[in-house]
Amino acid sequence: MSASPSELARGVRTADRRSLARAITLLESRRPDDEPRALALLRELLPFHQRGLRVGVSGPPGVGKSSLIEGLGMHLVELGRRPFVLVVDPSSQRVGGSILGDKTRMTRLARAPEAFVRPSPSGDASGGISRSAGDVLLCCEAAGLGPSLVETVGVGQAETAVMQVVDLLLLLLEPGAGDEL
Repeated sequence: MSASPSELARGVRTADRRSLARAITLLESRRPDDEPRALALLRELLPFHQRGLRVGVSGPPGVGKSSLIEGLGMHLVELGRRPFVLVVDPSSQRVGGSILGDKTRMTRLARAPEAFVRPSPSGDASGGISRSAGDVLLCCEAAGLGPSLVETVGVGQAETAVMQVVDLLLLLLEPGAGDEL
């Protein structure tokens, strides 16, 4: 039997990693019967939400987004912070879930108990992030995690949805790529 939204919210507020993972899975679900439970969870968490700094990291594939995030995340851990990293991965064509490639490139940060690294499938959403990214960030902030680092899938000039959920966007480009703007 799955936990009720109230039970999940209690676990999230105590930063229980299992509850947090289950809550995020519920928020990312596209099953129609999960939508009322996800909304109830958000209603439970909203009074405990304290918005923190949200930094997006974007750029073409292979430019170093994951490496930069791991370095920033480990620095935040050393400063006594509890960073949350939302890694938006391409979705598996077979099962629709996250491919998990970027999390495997942040091994030190993913193992740090102070940090929480979560891969999230991009699904059919355009813009470099998943549809549920804002709700997932709210959930993690209610758990006391932050600052939040959001890694987009490799993006081009038209993918700007990440700007709706972050305060600051870092755009990484390859040197000499011909885009001086």
